[in-house]
Amino acid sequence: MRTPVQDTHSRPGPGRVPRPRRLTYLGPKGTFTERALRTVPEADGSRLLPAATAARALELVHRGDADAAMLPVHNTVAGPVGDTVRALAETPAPGVLREVVLPVEFALLVRPGTPLAAIRTVSGHPHAGAQVGGWLAARLPRARWLPASSNAEAARRVGDGACDAAVAGDFTAAHYGLRVLVAGIQDTAGAATRFLLCARSGAPAGPPVRPADRTSLVGRLPGPPDDLEALLDDLRRHPLLRPVSLHTVPDGCGGKVLFADCPGSAEQPATARAVGLLRLRLPGLRSLGSYASAPSAPPPYERSLTTMHSRTTTDEETEPRDIARLRERIDDLDRSLIGALKQRLETSREIQRIRTGGGGSPLDSGRERSVRSRYAEELGEGGAGLAEALLEMCRGRSPR
Repeated sequence: MRTPVQDTHSRPGPGRVPRPRRLTYLGPKGTFTERALRTVPEADGSRLLPAATAARALELVHRGDADAAMLPVHNTVAGPVGDTVRALAETPAPGVLREVVLPVEFALLVRPGTPLAAIRTVSGHPHAGAQVGGWLAARLPRARWLPASSNAEAARRVGDGACDAAVAGDFTAAHYGLRVLVAGIQDTAGAATRFLLCARSGAPAGPPVRPADRTSLVGRLPGPPDDLEALLDDLRRHPLLRPVSLHTVPDGCGGKVLFADCPGSAEQPATARAVGLLRLRLPGLRSLGSYASAPSAPPPYERSLTTMHSRTTTDEETEPRDIARLRERIDDLDRSLIGALKQRLETSREIQRIRTGGGGSPLDSGRERSVRSRYAEELGEGGAGLAEALLEMCRGRSPR
C-alpha cells in the first residue's frame, strides 16, 4: 500500500515559492478525462497538461515532468480501456491516488453546415465506438469508422477537415469550432466511465476522502491464451477470489494483461490474502495500491434500509413515485437490451450462414469459450449462465 507523505507543494520552506502541481490527462482538451480531472481537489490551482496517449501521460509522471495522471480505466458498457491497462502494466511502479466515476453521454459533432446525409467518415475513441455502434449502424450505415486516441482528438480531426464527424461529449464541440448535430447517440443509457488519478508510488497525496476500500493490481500474464483462460477460470472459482474483479485486455503480442480489483484495503486480512494468492499464482502482477472508491448514491434498497427507522408520512407518499420512476428506467433498459439482443442474434446467424456456406461447422467452440469468459469477467458467476443462454439462442434454440 502506498504510504502518504507530506505535500511539499503546499508547505514550501522559508523564502521558497511553491510551484503549482502539474497534472496530465488523456488529451487533447475537451476529453471526458479532462472533465474527470477537473472534479478532484488536486486540480485546483494546478497546471493541466494534455497527453496524446495513456502511455505518454504515465511517462511524464515517471520522469517527474508531471505529478499525477488522470486516465480512463473501465467503462460499464465497453469494459476495460486497453490502452490504459497496458500502459499501467508497462510503467514502473505507478500508484493510484484516487478514483473518479463520470456518467458518459455522446454526441455527433460536425463542422457547421454539415448535414447528416453528407457524413462519410466518423471518428472517436474505440470505447466510444463500442457504445454508439448501434446508432451509427442505423443512422449512418455507410460511414467509415476511424479510430482515434481520444474523442477530443477525433473532434480536432473534424475541425481540421480530416474527417466528417466525431463521437465525443457535447462539451467538446466548443473547443474545436464544431456544433452538435445529434445529441444522446449512445446505445445504452446510464453508462459511466471510471478514471484513476495515478502518481509514482510514495508521491504526495491529499487527505483521503474516506478510508481506502479498493486495491488494484496489474500485470502481464505469461503463457498461451488457452492456458490463461483456464487459469483465470480456476482463479474466479477460488473462494478467496470470488469478490475480486478480473479484467483482461490483449497485450498486442498475442498475450494478455490483467487488471484486478480487490474489495478492501491491502491492510485488511481478507484483501491481503486475496492479493497474496493472486501474486502467488501470477508473479507478474504488481499492486497499484489501496484507495477510496468513488462515492456514489446508495442503491434504492440501501436507502430504504437506512431510513426505515425514521420513516415519515412524506417518505411513504414519495416512495411509490420513486419506485415508479425506477421501474420506468428498468423498462427503458430492457427495451435497449432486447434491441441489442435482436441485433446480436441476426449477426450470429449471418456468421453461421457464411461458415456453413463454405462447408464449415456453424459453431466455433473457441469463440464460445471466449464469450463465456467475458460475461463471467463482467458479471460474476451469473454471467456465465447468461452467456450460455445467449449462445443457445444464437444457435437457433431458445433457452428453456
